[in-house]
Amino acid sequence: MKKLNVSELRPGMRFTKPVYLDKENLFITSNTPITDSDLERLKRFGITEVLTHGDILVIDVDPERLETQLEDFIVSTIVDEDLLPLKGMYDNLNRIKVQFSNLYKNTFALVQDVYRKAADDKTFDFGPVRDQGEALADFVRTHNNLSYLILGMNNPGYYLYNQITTSTFYALIIGKLLDFSRPKMVDLAISCLVADVGMTKVPATISEKTDQLTDEEYKSILKHTIIGYQILTQRIKIKNSLAVVALQHHERFDGKGYPQKIAATAIEENARIYAIADNFSALITNRPHRQRVLPHEAIKSMISMDVGKFDLKIVRTFLNQVSLYPVGSCVELSDKRVGIVLAANADKPLRPSIRIIKDEYGTFVRNLILVDLVKENHLFIVKALDLQEATANS
Repeated sequence: MKKLNVSELRPGMRFTKPVYLDKENLFITSNTPITDSDLERLKRFGITEVLTHGDILVIDVDPERLETQLEDFIVSTIVDEDLLPLKGMYDNLNRIKVQFSNLYKNTFALVQDVYRKAADDKTFDFGPVRDQGEALADFVRTHNNLSYLILGMNNPGYYLYNQITTSTFYALIIGKLLDFSRPKMVDLAISCLVADVGMTKVPATISEKTDQLTDEEYKSILKHTIIGYQILTQRIKIKNSLAVVALQHHERFDGKGYPQKIAATAIEENARIYAIADNFSALITNRPHRQRVLPHEAIKSMISMDVGKFDLKIVRTFLNQVSLYPVGSCVELSDKRVGIVLAANADKPLRPSIRIIKDEYGTFVRNLILVDLVKENHLFIVKALDLQEATANS
């Protein structure tokens, strides 16, 4: 490995290979931008050299072109001392975004492969599903505020596979908040990944229909929970505790769901968790029969109109983490600035912490600007915005 002088490193630099503090300790992963706090950390510990097999990754940036990954265009990350905890949170999310993106895409690819094989009545090896479940569980257990990256993800491909991938992440976030052990987190991840496998047996003419379903078509949809459970227990032969989410994730807490119309804690905990994660993910995902809604509207729906569907204890746990204006969603403040929700304030769900992306004139900012609405009590959120529209080229 070649040595690099720390004095030559600059914020925003990326390398084609990981950079190490020494032969064993990692500094940053490949293609991850160095931040001011990274350099401050090196200085604080008196480190003057780092090691890498890689080269500096040169990125040509058109200053007129702005993308959703606005972190790539930040030129200054200096913030006031009282905002350093928020900055540390932002820096960590920025540091892991490439790792998250790869994990998301690998999960999507696995779900696609498994579901296509199920559709063709082919038996699939369950080993990769378990491996991916472990990778997802370990990642979520290690990192916080992942909704910031989830909502910023715009992965092409079939809506169902994206919805399942997103739902699995959100279910694991809930599992973490409920203090699940690693084995329970892994089982939750596996259960979620295969929860909708029964949808592969619903004809596309029905699942992709944009008009109102007939009674017979609706009954076909209702059967997917039983079919999925049968595929998992009879063909793939996984244990019942992993397959039961496929069977029960459309049961309602008030007993008005399907297929068994069971209620409350008669519904397995993992199924109650996935029902919440899946509902939220479905609402914020474009579907053949409707357009997605804003994350804020999805949360409002879940705590008002759909209140009877879910275990309210778990909903409250989820809400405390993602906020009424979910972490990763886009909002406009009362001073006309636009930002992305960076962190929830559990005691004041209407006053999360925001990362500003546009000034009051609608111009993208080039500095890291953080706002804690609990402290900036003269400001408030005016409305939720569509993230993709707010960050599109202007």
